[in-house]
Amino acid sequence: MLLEVRDLKKWFAGARALDGVDLSVDAGSVHGLLGENGAGKSTLIKSLSGLVTPDSGTIAVDGDIRPITSVRDAEALGFRFIHQELSLVPHFTAIENCFVGRPYPRKGPFIDRATMRRQVEEAAKLIAPDLPLDVPASRLTTGQKQLVEIIRALMTEGSRLIVMDEPTASLSDGEAARLHNAVRVLSGQGVAIIFISHRLDEVLDICDRFTVLRNGKTTGSGAISDTSREQLVRLMTGNDTKLSTRQPAGIHGKPVLTVEDLPFGPDGNAISFAVREGEILGLYGLVGAGRSSLIKQIWGARRHEGGRILLDGEAMRPSAIRQRIARGGAYVPEDRRGEGLVTQRSIAENLVLADLGAVRASPALPIVSGKKLVERADTIRQQLAVKMGSPHARPLTLSGGNQQKLLFGRWFGRPIRLLILDEPSRGVDVGAKAEIHALARQMAANGAAVLMATSDMDELLALSDRVLVMAGGRITTELVGEQIEPRSIVAAAFAHTERKETGS
Repeated sequence: MLLEVRDLKKWFAGARALDGVDLSVDAGSVHGLLGENGAGKSTLIKSLSGLVTPDSGTIAVDGDIRPITSVRDAEALGFRFIHQELSLVPHFTAIENCFVGRPYPRKGPFIDRATMRRQVEEAAKLIAPDLPLDVPASRLTTGQKQLVEIIRALMTEGSRLIVMDEPTASLSDGEAARLHNAVRVLSGQGVAIIFISHRLDEVLDICDRFTVLRNGKTTGSGAISDTSREQLVRLMTGNDTKLSTRQPAGIHGKPVLTVEDLPFGPDGNAISFAVREGEILGLYGLVGAGRSSLIKQIWGARRHEGGRILLDGEAMRPSAIRQRIARGGAYVPEDRRGEGLVTQRSIAENLVLADLGAVRASPALPIVSGKKLVERADTIRQQLAVKMGSPHARPLTLSGGNQQKLLFGRWFGRPIRLLILDEPSRGVDVGAKAEIHALARQMAANGAAVLMATSDMDELLALSDRVLVMAGGRITTELVGEQIEPRSIVAAAFAHTERKETGS
């Protein structure tokens, strides 16, 4: 037994984050760690990484109890971590980021950049052979940044245990398949993997064993071959939560969002499409296909020359986000920490950023009412079942799923005509995912047009009335109704690659 955790407990300000967690991981195994947001997974991982010191319980490695009081202790044991939240240096390239915290290879007194590149390329070929290595991290997509984090962990020598926290949350199915292959290679070399994911199908496919946490306790563990998707959901939630399934398309009204001849992508292709009242339009593509960049351009976060973006018939000015909000636009970004939350402000303040006028103490004065601020936070807490303590706490004190709910709650209380979602359930548990899907459907039923970019095939199939598939900055196909099925979607996503290989 490589790792054995027994009766681990941890309190934060009187709240029990861990209340008796047990976990056993064998060398060379792939162990799925499951649980809803707030179940205790993050606190457990922080305890293994030395970022948190448990109040009681034991952590044993190779049969010997080993207190882990610092990150250095964890590294000395051969523990490596791929965290869900990204931590790259924005102006460093992928190669440079992979060597942060590691000694640079040298040739005499100089840094040996050729060796740096060779080592990164060797690790990258397992999962991301096409990843741009010389581009600053600030210019990479969220999915590409996630790949850099993974490559950095795979490069580390002396690894005995690698913890992967939602590693495929921002990856396409193709990129995720490459990662799964890398996991199998590592486990074959004797490295243990703790694989944290809310995608139950990949857990059932790639893991040997599992452990489920709920409310800070271990509620079940065993061999993957002895369980099922439904049993895992029951252990996670305590009930038979239904996973989101495809709903019949409703009757759609007039166009709300209209994109006309928008120059986009490396070849400057003209993109045109519309999203109608009551419709959920899904955008799908491999990492680097251009989904997130297109969405940012539509939202006004990136300038464009030429073409038109109209909201209810009114032309939107480039980079005029305020104009879009005034016309009923709402946006939930993919990178909740980097682009969505203001981490130095409170939960309550984050919830009112889109409508500060609603919490003014007086219409004539730009002063926020503390009472109104708390009242709004409490209302959204109840509506979205956000698990939080004080509304004055910082948003990073919440689990990833509850942070995601804040980004939705920010738009509550305003009439929404266009809802733009970029990876809406990234890093969200099965229960919260179903709630977010229900929320998107409800907004569409209320007359909003919903534009959703996602790399989660199940999510795409469950929500979309219509799908546009992107590849290489182009829309390669449009699928409607019964045409929306995995084989057609994946074939269209790889269309750009196939054209490049054939030279057409």
